[in-house]
Amino acid sequence: MHKRRFLLLTASLVFGSLISNPVTFAADAEDFPLRKNFPEIKTIETADLKNVMGSNTIVDVRSPFEYSIMHIQGAINLPLADKKFIASAKQAASDTGKSLVFYCNGHRCAKAYEAAMAMTKAGANNTIAYDGGISDWAKAYPELTVLLDKPLDPKALIGDAQFKAHALSAKDFMSKAQAQPTAMVIDVRDSFQIEGVSLFPGRDIRTGLDIAKLKKVIATAKESNQPMYFYDATGLQVKPLQYLLEDQGVKEYYFLQGGMAGYFDMLSGKAK
Repeated sequence: MHKRRFLLLTASLVFGSLISNPVTFAADAEDFPLRKNFPEIKTIETADLKNVMGSNTIVDVRSPFEYSIMHIQGAINLPLADKKFIASAKQAASDTGKSLVFYCNGHRCAKAYEAAMAMTKAGANNTIAYDGGISDWAKAYPELTVLLDKPLDPKALIGDAQFKAHALSAKDFMSKAQAQPTAMVIDVRDSFQIEGVSLFPGRDIRTGLDIAKLKKVIATAKESNQPMYFYDATGLQVKPLQYLLEDQGVKEYYFLQGGMAGYFDMLSGKAK
């Protein structure tokens, strides 16, 4: 009788663990959907990273523009897109004698995993991906976040609703910009993304994501009270730009939803 109770209890515990673990894994997969694509990469949670900041070298693998807008305090910028990324990362590890922790924008940004993978293949040990990214970090530790060379004020964080309030469909973006011929239209795409195609040939101002050039254009627009229309390749590159516009006190500015990809979708009938 006792043996039977023991077997039932054991079976119950085993079954319970089988039920609870998939729930944990499912939640993890939902919150961090890219982890399943990089199962060999070690990851670290936000609170844990904060506790070991001093014993690790934190590496921002995003573009210099994104880094200049907002980054983790003390992080260095080694863009993954740079051809010398691996050599630079190895040098950083050698100079500091610390493990490298890579981060990018957040849960759906693959760059942190890709950086850790590249370094692992290059023979580096103890490389880690912080896949919460700057989005999770800024919310959890604004005092340890730098926004435009200043400590982040939590009130300055921009949410999805605030971004969407300035985003226009391709149709609305085109018609609104055409109705305001004195408005500035700024192409912030990288040079390799342009391929000779512009929305308003002869009118577009091409700055790329060069913060010095953008500041000059913004200053000119403010001085002449001109609305500003920005577009990129996919609609994602302009998100950090909103922090610069808000910091500079720009009131009337708009982004093209989906960037040039969204515009071509409209032309092909995939989007209105």
